[in-house]
Parts: sequence; C-alpha cells; structure tokens
Amino acid sequence: MLPQFVMMSSFESALNLNTFKECRDETIARKVVGKILEAGRYAPSPGNVQCLEFIVIESDDALHKLEESTGNHRISEAPTTILVIGDLPRMRKRVGSSEARKACMAEAAFSVQNMRLVAYENDLASILVSGFDENMVAQKFGVPEGKVPLMAISIGYTDNPQTSEHKFRLQQRCYYDSYGRQITSVFEGLEWKGLKEEKRIYGKKAKGLRDKLRRKLRKVL
Repeated sequence: MLPQFVMMSSFESALNLNTFKECRDETIARKVVGKILEAGRYAPSPGNVQCLEFIVIESDDALHKLEESTGNHRISEAPTTILVIGDLPRMRKRVGSSEARKACMAEAAFSVQNMRLVAYENDLASILVSGFDENMVAQKFGVPEGKVPLMAISIGYTDNPQTSEHKFRLQQRCYYDSYGRQITSVFEGLEWKGLKEEKRIYGKKAKGLRDKLRRKLRKVL
C-alpha cells in the first residue's frame, strides 16, 4: 500500500484497489469514515433521484448479525461495514416500476466504487458484499418496507492486502467502432497491422491533442 504522502491518480487508485482476508484490530477514525460516506453520497444517480441511504455497522453484535445474514465471514474481520440501501418507491416515481430496481442497483454500484476508492486512498482495504438475502438483512436491521439492502462494503486496515484477481487483457474486451474490431495498438501496443486504419486512428488522437491544447490556451487567454 502506498504511503500517505504519495499522491495517487484516479487511474492508479482504480487499478490498485485491494481486498483483505483478515484485518488489524484497529478502529477507523470518524473523519475517515465520514469521507468515505461522502464519496458514496456523491455517486452518480439516475435522474438525480439520490435513492441511497447508509447504515454504518461497527458493533460486534451487528457485524456478526450481518455476517450470518450474508454468509460472508470476512465481515466480522473488518471494524466497519457500510450497508447500502435503495429507496425503490422514490426511484419508481422517476423511472417507473420496471426500471426502478436496475436504477437503484446502478446507483449503489457507483456509490460502492466511490467508497472503495476513497478507502484505498486512506490506506484501507475493502470488500464488496452482495448477492445476499435482502429480506433477511432488511428484517434484522429494521429497514422499512419498500427500502432494500442492495450491497455492502467492509473496510479495514490489513497487513496482507490481497491484489485484484486476474483480469482479461483489454484487447480481449475492447473493440473500436463496432463489436469484434480489435485495434490493440491504440490501447495496448503496436500489434495492429492495418496501416491505413492505424493512420486514421492516430489522426484522431492528434486532433484530440490539438483540441486539448486549444482548451488550455482559451483558459489562459
């Protein structure tokens, strides 16, 4: 994990997010938890509905209760877990009944990623908890009817951070202009053989650089 004084880009943080198998017995400061929650609150929201609510779980009894409900044993290893709740009726008013759950899940996913990034920037490892029995968790934590526990994030300090699992190479998952057209030189290396196409793509990149320079000049002038 990087020292506090090292400034990380968003790109570095996204690539270096880590998880844990066990955490140190160390409480997370209120100020840090507050920053993580603020990052979650500022997640993109479909229609700007802002349907999310949060329960901060820290007592041993509550953590054990959530661990039992989700089946994830790592929850009790962490000092803090944040349960993310979606307000389905609120979202339905904006996007309709058929899309409400998907919209709430999207907002929850954005929120969790925001929180994980800020946790990492504060030397914390984190895990995503999802796929649990929503009704059971709602009942155990007194969540009102209509509001649904969607996912959770457990955070803690660890001496043995776990790196991300193997990811597919970008060239195996990214295409250009249409599905199946792989132009790897634009993203990963000089492997593309279509010189005419490559010239066109790099022409677009050069135009992008020129446009960026113009924007900076306009700000100065």
